[in-house]
Amino acid sequence: MASVTQRVKMVKQPECGYLPISSFKKIELKDNNILFEEENISPNLVGLVVDYMTRYIIGTPKEKAFEISLLGASIINEKEKCLALLDKIIGLTNESILCACKIVGYDVCYRAGPTFYKSIDNIAPDSFTISNIAIMIKRSLSFFESYGPIVADGITFEGGYTSLIDSGDGDFITKDTLWDFKVTKNNINPQHTLQILIYYLMAIHSQKDIYKSITKIGFFNPRKNIVYIKSISEIDPNILTEVEHNVIGYNSTPSNQVNTNSQETFFSITDVMKILHCTRYMVMKYYSEEDLPLIKKNNKYLISKTKLYEWIDYKEKQENKKFILSLIAFICILIIVFISFMFFKS
Repeated sequence: MASVTQRVKMVKQPECGYLPISSFKKIELKDNNILFEEENISPNLVGLVVDYMTRYIIGTPKEKAFEISLLGASIINEKEKCLALLDKIIGLTNESILCACKIVGYDVCYRAGPTFYKSIDNIAPDSFTISNIAIMIKRSLSFFESYGPIVADGITFEGGYTSLIDSGDGDFITKDTLWDFKVTKNNINPQHTLQILIYYLMAIHSQKDIYKSITKIGFFNPRKNIVYIKSISEIDPNILTEVEHNVIGYNSTPSNQVNTNSQETFFSITDVMKILHCTRYMVMKYYSEEDLPLIKKNNKYLISKTKLYEWIDYKEKQENKKFILSLIAFICILIIVFISFMFFKS
């Protein structure tokens, strides 16, 4: 099984995606702040800090806003260290942002596993990065003044998960809109739009009353200070059906069952080892680190023939892309060397 973000990476979409960002209404917000060009911590950490600190400033208890971080810290027995940093978060001060940057370093332990963890002691945002984060948090607060209030944050979809997607959490819900924050310098891409569409469909299938009022989906990018919004009624019903069935799997077996008596062929770990010509260790490594969609049934891991070959096809395409990029880089180097040689020769 996979998370929403893992699943969207495996899905082959139409050329412009199931839901092109160009089909969303784009609204540019204005303020007098200018962000510094460079930041010295990863964009992923910056995004988490903006997200969690925004939740905290608008009234979510700190322990709830940084819940994933605390869970990650607990996995590696550093919860007390995490709580000590959390105590130092008081409002939107530089020290608060510094501590938040360190705390979110624990998220990876929960989301991907402790093997990916790197000491938070090495996370040291400089003054430019802290200033950028403060501006983006203020933009987020201003955004909610216009588009809020927030009805729920850190939303999950119990009852809406399936055998294909067993985890994933959205950012915010206002009165009628499900929002996803993207703190990115790049444009919103088809994986992002598919991700929020999956969140919406899982929300509807979860049958929680709080989700019944959702009529729109939207993105807010506090780095660019841009809002993208789209009404569900504007989405082609055929797209909704295809994503429900082929991407999320609502026409397949429920998430807590694997129907091995169906016409679909299922492979065991041993089968997968033979097909991939690798050890059991490598199969489990592919599962934990490279999104191999294994399903656990009665303490045994299985995978359908269809999903295995979809994964193999996806990995082959990724490797081909890497090869092409490496080849292009090599050719560029040769050209530069040749030009330099001809220049000095002349």
